[in-house]
Amino acid sequence: MPTHPSDTGASARVRHMGERLADLGHEVHYLHLQQNLRADRSAMERYWKDRLHVFRSLSPGSMLGRARRKAIRIVGETFHLNLPVDSYFDPEAAAYVRALLGEGRFDVVVLSYVFYSRLFESMAGVRRLLDTHDVFSDRYRLYRTHGQANEFFSTGRRDEAKALDRADVVLAIQESDATHFRALTDRPVTVVGHLAPVVARARASAPEAPALLFVGGPMGINVHGLSWFMDQVLPAVRRRVPDAELWLAGGIGDRVGHSVAGVRRLGFVEDLAEVYRRAAVVINPQRFGTGLSIKSVDALLHGRPLVTTASGARGLEDGANAAFRQVDSAEEFGDALVELL
Repeated sequence: MPTHPSDTGASARVRHMGERLADLGHEVHYLHLQQNLRADRSAMERYWKDRLHVFRSLSPGSMLGRARRKAIRIVGETFHLNLPVDSYFDPEAAAYVRALLGEGRFDVVVLSYVFYSRLFESMAGVRRLLDTHDVFSDRYRLYRTHGQANEFFSTGRRDEAKALDRADVVLAIQESDATHFRALTDRPVTVVGHLAPVVARARASAPEAPALLFVGGPMGINVHGLSWFMDQVLPAVRRRVPDAELWLAGGIGDRVGHSVAGVRRLGFVEDLAEVYRRAAVVINPQRFGTGLSIKSVDALLHGRPLVTTASGARGLEDGANAAFRQVDSAEEFGDALVELL
């Protein structure tokens, strides 16, 4: 995933982890295993400069392997199946890693996601940290329970354990994830949350519009929660606050809201801090999910009131109804928004 622009929670996590490590005085490089063959890397190149390394193999063997792996993932998503944890492994990427680390420049590797963990076998002489981002054991079941198509990746507990065992240290994004991983591996597991800084200039600013802001990509979890919100909550809010609007920032606007009154689609936003500053309330109506809800953290980092569901409060439970409002029904959601507006 690209670190710049940071248009998903996962890419923001990688970006901010790199920035915080640099703040601590480390020399940080980024190896991008580029999946999109035509991706625009200009933003990453401006930030990382000569510390950016890109693997983008166009050899016949690599292209054939890419097609095979994509077919396997499509089958897994379509039929709600667990996949082998090494389903994304590319032998040519492993060779690139061996050559890069063979120069002896690096002491530590932070590797994102369990499904790339086999690359650790190509990393000699370095400390290996696995940044898990999420729990993937039987993840398909969560989607099936909510009537949604399986999305991204799901694997079995035994395979996830195999991935964890390849690391020297496992990083979990929240404590409940860490508890899960400790049941699977004897490797040390520690929690490293979302490391984005507080946006100081937004703290004391007043909103410019009675706008409800949702920031997110076009993933199925977002579509599911936002569709529920627009059907069950937004009309009732607009009956009581007629000039209220729902602002959609990010790729989510391409998936929802085309025929709903009071919805403004902003698309990709260069200065997201400015949009947060102008909006009155941030919402996160997710009905289900896994991992830390980074979009909820981001709302608080930008100094904005947040109304969310229990799922949207994942990893932030101690702040419920103190740092943010947590609601359990459409009626409660609407009442909280009207009060804040």
